[in-house]
Amino acid sequence: MYDIHNHVLPQVDDGAKGLRESLRMLESAILQGITHVLCTPHANDRSGQQAGELFEYRFQELLDEVKRLDLPVELGLGSEIMFGMNIADLLKYRYASLNGTEKYFLVEFPRQTPFEIILNVVKAAKKWNRVPVVAHHERYPLAFRNADQLIKLRAAGAILTMDAGSLTGQFGKAMQKHARDLLATGHIEILTSDAHDAEKQSFCLAASRDEAAVIVGSAAAWQMVLDAPRRIWFGDDWPKYESNAA
Repeated sequence: MYDIHNHVLPQVDDGAKGLRESLRMLESAILQGITHVLCTPHANDRSGQQAGELFEYRFQELLDEVKRLDLPVELGLGSEIMFGMNIADLLKYRYASLNGTEKYFLVEFPRQTPFEIILNVVKAAKKWNRVPVVAHHERYPLAFRNADQLIKLRAAGAILTMDAGSLTGQFGKAMQKHARDLLATGHIEILTSDAHDAEKQSFCLAASRDEAAVIVGSAAAWQMVLDAPRRIWFGDDWPKYESNAA
């Protein structure tokens, strides 16, 4: 499995507190069958070269330790960008694209962001020659009120993701119900761990895949943790969305 959204990089954000915790997180990921982990530390539209240097330093530190311990996992680097007015300026930095492919970027929004703003960002991404991967779409209640909103976002070029923990009940019963209902629409394309630590918000991608299989079927669930995120990892083209297939 491929995980393209997590906070396993040590000492850069509210994720892993240190290298030891990062390794514990990766060990958990490996045990559940995750072979590729794309580190996505938090960034915002005011981040710059200094943030990139910090991310690269911590990434190399983690990579060296993974190689020393001979852990069977591939690591990549990107970031999770909080939407802001200067987001287009940030995209020039290597860490702003997922795995440095200069194709996809992971973007999150404040929880109560209006649907129209999210849609406008998705449309603007075409001008930036980037494809937006929307982090944990289940957290934006104004942007999944109906299937029409989801169709418009996907038709405009958005890739919608869901946090594994939302589906497994990690964030409570209410969020779990929202996540299940949203998944049942068929418009969520990728499941991500969004892991922040080794205990409370850990890697639970396998468990969420199994939960998803009950709702959308085993083949679709595996697609969301394997083939779809693998396209992001390698920077492959995303299949064109046909709204009449919804």
